[in-house]
Amino acid sequence: MPSTSNQAYIFLSTVYAGLIIGFLYDCCRMIRKMVRVNVIVTGILDLLFWSVIGVLSFLVLFYVNDGNVRFYTLLGFIIGWILYLLALSPLIMKGLNWIYDTLARLIQWLGKIIQWPFRQLWKALAKPYRWLKRETDRIKKYFINVFQKFRGKTEG
Repeated sequence: MPSTSNQAYIFLSTVYAGLIIGFLYDCCRMIRKMVRVNVIVTGILDLLFWSVIGVLSFLVLFYVNDGNVRFYTLLGFIIGWILYLLALSPLIMKGLNWIYDTLARLIQWLGKIIQWPFRQLWKALAKPYRWLKRETDRIKKYFINVFQKFRGKTEG
């Protein structure tokens, strides 16, 4: 049986791991917001999330408590996650939303910069293209009329 101070260390370590699990949960929430996923991708994300926190929980219990699962270790994970959800999650989600919005605006701005030369080229080529199309249509109509007149003379 570990000493009381060692139990406190184990408990606080699991509380800390619970905080990390809460942060990972918010990251998954943010990915779902960014990607707008369907049922299959949601299932894959959930499986990935539970796999990661399973490995994290195992590693914490293995390194901190030699793999022993005690009631206070499970309680530490739960308390850490609840503390995170109540105290830190609103702030973290605001921060992640700000990062997402900022990156979206930055990517949109870069897209406009990349598109600008192509738009200018399109504008420059559009006027001559319309003129050339109009002239080829006019020439085509002229030859169709000449052909129809020629055809009419040979039939009669």
